[in-house]
Amino acid sequence: MMSMLKLGPLILVVNLFFSISAIAESKYAEKTKDIIRGELRKFIFSGSMEVLPNPLIVDANGNMVEIGYKEDILIINFWATWCAPCKKEMPSLNSLAQKMKHEDIRIITIASGRNSKEAIDAFFDDNNLINLKKYRDPRGRIAVKYGVTALPTTVVINPKGIEIGRIIGDIDWDTTDVRSFFRKLL
Repeated sequence: MMSMLKLGPLILVVNLFFSISAIAESKYAEKTKDIIRGELRKFIFSGSMEVLPNPLIVDANGNMVEIGYKEDILIINFWATWCAPCKKEMPSLNSLAQKMKHEDIRIITIASGRNSKEAIDAFFDDNNLINLKKYRDPRGRIAVKYGVTALPTTVVINPKGIEIGRIIGDIDWDTTDVRSFFRKLL
C-alpha cells in the first residue's frame, strides 16, 4: 500500500492539471461571459489542454487531406446528409462564414459516416452553401477521435489545436451574439 508521502506528489500533479484546465476554460469563458445567452448557452467549454489530432479527411475532389491548425480559430461542424437538424442549421452556418470571412476564423464541415459525394454536392448546391468548405469522414474516424457522439456537433479549436468547446445539436449561427462570441475568442 502506498504511503501518504508517496501520494503527495501525485495529488499535487493531479490538482495542478485540473487547475490549469480550469484556468484555460475560464479564460475563454471569462472573455465571452457577457454574450452567453440564447442558443449560445448550448456552448460547452472544454477544460482539456490536450492537442487534438489534425483532421485527416477527404476533400471535395476525393483526396485525403490534413487540416492543420493555423493562426485562426477553427470551427468544425460534423454533420450528415440524413440528419434533419444538421441540414436545418447549415444555411445559417453558411451565412456566418460569409459574414466572418475577413476574421481569423475558418469554418469547415465534415460529413461524418456514410454520405455520398453526390448527396453532399446536391445538398450544398440546392442550398447555395458557397461559403463553407466541405469534407468527408467516410468511416467516422475523426468524429470518434474528437469525441463526437451526436450530429450535428460543432467543435471550436484554438490556433494551438486545443478545443475551446463545442455545441451539440443545431443552433441558429446567423446572430449578432454568435458573431460577437467568435470575435471575443480571437
